[in-house]
Amino acid sequence: MRVAKPRDKAPVENEVKITYRRIYAPLRDQVFFSLDALNRAISEQLAIHHDKPFQRKDYNRQDCFNKEEKHLLQPLPATPFVIKHRVQAKVQRNYHITLGEDWHHYSVPYGHIGKTVIAVYDADTVEIYLQFQRIALHKRSYRKHGYTTVKEHMPEGHRHYLEQRGWTADYFVRQATAVGASAKQYIERLLQAKQFTEQTYNACLGILRLGKQYGNDRLEAACLRALKGEQFTYRTIDNILKSNLDKQPASQQAELFQTPPHNNLRGPEAYQ
Repeated sequence: MRVAKPRDKAPVENEVKITYRRIYAPLRDQVFFSLDALNRAISEQLAIHHDKPFQRKDYNRQDCFNKEEKHLLQPLPATPFVIKHRVQAKVQRNYHITLGEDWHHYSVPYGHIGKTVIAVYDADTVEIYLQFQRIALHKRSYRKHGYTTVKEHMPEGHRHYLEQRGWTADYFVRQATAVGASAKQYIERLLQAKQFTEQTYNACLGILRLGKQYGNDRLEAACLRALKGEQFTYRTIDNILKSNLDKQPASQQAELFQTPPHNNLRGPEAYQ
């Protein structure tokens, strides 16, 4: 039906009525146990409908199709149609752009920092263009706040700069060990949370600084509590300390992870 053409409405509704009578009605009392069986039955009724002559005519719908339309058809595409989306993004100082739909970060060559690029993406890939030239191609990731980084996109002196400041994975593990066993374990898991360990250094540094603000004893208790979760971030530790959750007794902390008793809950005896 054409847009803004009210006269098209009646013919379309008439075709719906005919389809309902000639395809659905003959099948309404049958039972189908698979989608394939249903589709075969619909195809059979559709063929009968196409071969049925028009009223007071000596031809049918199949004849009209073969004579007027079939020779105008083009072959179907060799591959399925893929819907692509297009958005603008600015290359951040960490040489990544953020795809807002998934809140995931993708790297581009560091020489394009500060420039506005176009991200063209579908369900599987993310392409990044600058002035109609593709500068990066990534497999799409749906992990929120995650990073997809190509090593070649990093500046040559990036790792050397971090090493000059003493920022290495071993450095942060040693610093966390001085706080306690839980802090050491939390930092180790945080360092493993990114494809490139360097992307976690700011978070590690921030967590260790919380020890100076709240004291190492509280930081150790916060890390012990946070290890019960599944995500390892700076914000997790910061929220625990700000909310004083690390000061709760261990028994109360354990109760927070248990389902409270309730009359509607059924035990294992209900599933014998």
